Amino acid sequence: MKQYIIATIVTSFLFASCKLVNVTDVSPVNQLEDANAITSVEKAQSALYGTYGILNGTGLAFNYYMPAAASLMGLTMDPAQDGFDFAENNVHTSNYWLESMYTGGYKMINMSNHIITKTTALSGSDPRKKRIIGEAKFLRAMSNFYLLRLFGEFYDTTSAYGLVLRVDPVKDAEALPRSGVRATYDQINKDLDEAILETNEFSSTFYASKIAARALKSKVLLYQQRYAEAAAMAKLVTTSSQRNLEDTFKTIFSKKIRDTKEVIFQTPYDAGTNINNKCYAFNTWFVPSAYYIAFMKGDQRDSMAIRVTGTRVRNGKFMAGQVDGAPSNSDTEYFIRLAELYLVQAEAIVRSGGSLDEARAALNKVRKRALMPDVTINDKAGLLNAIREEKIHELGAESGEEWYDLVRYANKGELDIKTFKPDFMGKQRYILPIPLKSIQASGKVVVQNQGY
Repeated sequence: MKQYIIATIVTSFLFASCKLVNVTDVSPVNQLEDANAITSVEKAQSALYGTYGILNGTGLAFNYYMPAAASLMGLTMDPAQDGFDFAENNVHTSNYWLESMYTGGYKMINMSNHIITKTTALSGSDPRKKRIIGEAKFLRAMSNFYLLRLFGEFYDTTSAYGLVLRVDPVKDAEALPRSGVRATYDQINKDLDEAILETNEFSSTFYASKIAARALKSKVLLYQQRYAEAAAMAKLVTTSSQRNLEDTFKTIFSKKIRDTKEVIFQTPYDAGTNINNKCYAFNTWFVPSAYYIAFMKGDQRDSMAIRVTGTRVRNGKFMAGQVDGAPSNSDTEYFIRLAELYLVQAEAIVRSGGSLDEARAALNKVRKRALMPDVTINDKAGLLNAIREEKIHELGAESGEEWYDLVRYANKGELDIKTFKPDFMGKQRYILPIPLKSIQASGKVVVQNQGY
């Protein structure tokens, strides 16, 4: 585990002298001390480790607040001690979680920009340069995608409400306006295309790889409604021999970060430096929702996904246990695992007008592992709904994927979110507001989302 501990250490080192210019940008990278500058491939690699560390650190934006926020906005989590306004889909612009998520995302982007720019400028032909740049592009793409789903109108490629796009290290406090959603997707796809070419083949769930970039791109293409391309990209992942489904659903969450066959990209954690208290929060601050508890009845994954002890009902996927021989409340975030890619593939095939038999085969691959009977639905609308529901069975109370699915399906007129959340305020609450501090710091160059 020692090689992964460096990620958190380097993150602290790199940002020790930084303070926010505004909520979206860390202080200009040229203000970092010379000792932190990328002047060699070795220092570029250290900076990259630090950027990975943002996934675990920086206010726990990626492995804590983002999955909790989306799950609360969706159907699978209820607030017990925190997150009530997310569950009500009515978040105030000064909410702490907003700032943590928004700032964390842009810190990731800024450090990725720093690595890409400075590593490209290094002299010499060290082959590590290409791989370092490719991994940084993957991290930049991932951060932009996560920010877009939370803060941009990701469901409408014609919308002007995309992200503030930055592809260069911050040099001053100049505020930039938001780009449109199509331009945001274009930048994400460009980074992922280059990451597919530049990263290495899979070697660890903790680092970007070609298969991770392909997996993320298949999701991006699905959201962008480029369905045939999404299906083809997902198939490259599901037919690869590099990753396989675990033998049982339970094994995913008992293995965690140890010798997993299924996880494609996740955060490390240990009993020392990478402490995130996720188990405690996901079992005490947020609990399985009444909808999720009822929905999982009759599914073979129920007893693993939801743990019942007396009158206490807990999230079974994130349970406190032993790490390196010591008790720990830390846990991982499963950014991408193979089961989801089968379901992305299934939906994309149906929506692209492909073979329903092929779509069912991808869906039933996941159901077979769960010891559930095959789906035999033979109409497009029914199969799409079965795929959406299978995502809840398989991925519920993990990362809030069901919320983004609700938005995508509702935007196409295929369901009404009020059916699931009667008090839902409507389309203006599909996404979160930009943090007030960021709007103010930009001199209102950054425009707030509609309805806030």
